[in-house]
Amino acid sequence: MKIRKDKYTLRGLALILGMLVLGLVLWQFQFYGGGASLIFMGLMLTVIFLHAATKPREYFIRDERTVRINEKAGYHAFLILLICISILTITNWFTEVLYKDVSAPLAIIATGSWLILRWYYDKKGYETDP
Repeated sequence: MKIRKDKYTLRGLALILGMLVLGLVLWQFQFYGGGASLIFMGLMLTVIFLHAATKPREYFIRDERTVRINEKAGYHAFLILLICISILTITNWFTEVLYKDVSAPLAIIATGSWLILRWYYDKKGYETDP
């Protein structure tokens, strides 16, 4: 397993080590929640770092098809989100719906629709508009 040693990889490694050290310092000062979360995130980022550092840089360059699929899925997910917000606005005329009550479901709907549409457009194939 050969790990790249360019400046971006070393910068990521420094960030991970900084998170781990800060987590350990917070743990020593008895801020257990913040320290444990920083340590856990540092360990997760270490796994991601090792996976990304073993691949060549050209592996992560996106082609035109992937960019187009992401744009198309994002556009349609935004339209779905606007429709959901308009439905909630109409229901707010008759009931008392607060934003803090519906913000989490709206975020889940937006993210889920983007992921599903991205998967759908990836399986459907690249089509140009007529």
